[in-house]
Amino acid sequence: MSNDPTLLGALSPAAPLAARMRPSTIDEVVGQEALVGSGAPLRRLLERGEVPSLLLWGPPGSGKSTLATVIASAVRAVPTSLSATSDGVAEVRKAVAAASERRAHGEQTLLFIDELHRFSRTQQDALLPHVEAGTIILVGATTEPPPRAISPALLSRMRTYRLVPLTAEVLATLLQRALDDTRGFGGTLAVDDDARRQLIGFAGGDARRMLTLLELAAHMTPAGATVTPKEVLLAAQDRSLPYDQSGVTSALIKSIRGNDPDAAIWWLATALEGGEDPRVIARRLLVSASEDVGNADPAALPLAVAAAQVVELAGSPECDYALAHAVTYLASTAKSPRAGEALAAAREQIAAAGQLPVPGHLRAASKTYRTPHEAGEPFDLAQEYLPSEIRGKRFYDPSGSGAEAFLRDRIAQLRAARTSKGPRTAE
Repeated sequence: MSNDPTLLGALSPAAPLAARMRPSTIDEVVGQEALVGSGAPLRRLLERGEVPSLLLWGPPGSGKSTLATVIASAVRAVPTSLSATSDGVAEVRKAVAAASERRAHGEQTLLFIDELHRFSRTQQDALLPHVEAGTIILVGATTEPPPRAISPALLSRMRTYRLVPLTAEVLATLLQRALDDTRGFGGTLAVDDDARRQLIGFAGGDARRMLTLLELAAHMTPAGATVTPKEVLLAAQDRSLPYDQSGVTSALIKSIRGNDPDAAIWWLATALEGGEDPRVIARRLLVSASEDVGNADPAALPLAVAAAQVVELAGSPECDYALAHAVTYLASTAKSPRAGEALAAAREQIAAAGQLPVPGHLRAASKTYRTPHEAGEPFDLAQEYLPSEIRGKRFYDPSGSGAEAFLRDRIAQLRAARTSKGPRTAE
């Protein structure tokens, strides 16, 4: 069993800056107003001095461990900390045994388990009887979606609170606090505006990362001097950024759909700098070319396919140019989701009324089917292709966007001609 000194409150001046600056009361917590702001649900529980077992779900550096510290203090519980990356069932048993002894003397135990999703389902379920019996107040922290990462039985016995990434404004507040507070630099360190923006940018919403970079940059700055971007870059070393895979790829596709090539290329760069597999990006572009662009620009899908082929043949970083080529084109060209909507409408029809038999004249062995080629130009016959039960049903409604406007007019003409000639459904 490992007891985290930052959770237990036993910190020395030599502790990392991020640990020293961790809030100890709910009033010091910033950035999670929906949880701990005035009248927020978690704050109400803490003000009453009692909380159930709960799960804190959020990205790294968003304040999960901080909230565990605040909760332990608010409910006057003895805090114990485990990490699912290094501890197992044996450590859990020791923690529970100690909690049972405390309970016999009227004391509560708050067991904080970081990275709870790294425990197996069996290890998670081992906590169930102790949570149900109230032997421990379990506070788990996870960066993974709870339904996928946490045992359903355990999850049903915990209240889940979601933490959001810290905004630039919140990070700026925490940065200034570290510079001013005696737990931090106590006014002895100056940071110029460019360096502040750099620290916040490199943090990517992670307060711990920002404070760690600040501390390293301070060590590289001569006494009495101001921290500049030069020291921040030295502290960052590889300058790698925290990467929100699902968020960034979602933003990329939504920027393409929204016809904003500048935003799309920005999110592409963010994905590539974050270490995203180019094949993942290429697959998303293939989908976007059909789902978002569709028949409004028939050239979009072949271009996306070509970019995907470059990714496979050339690899990174050479394929980055092909991805940029495809992203800027897809974000700039006409859009129409009507093809996908037509498929969805047909599926809804099947779900509502079931599948229908193929008309006899369309079957493989039919002798009554006539090919439109026999009729000559415009190569169309008054022949019904839908089952008789849904004759005349329309699924595809072309838009007036780009090349699809031509299809809209042509389909309208074909439908009108077919209607005037009357259906032919000879069996």
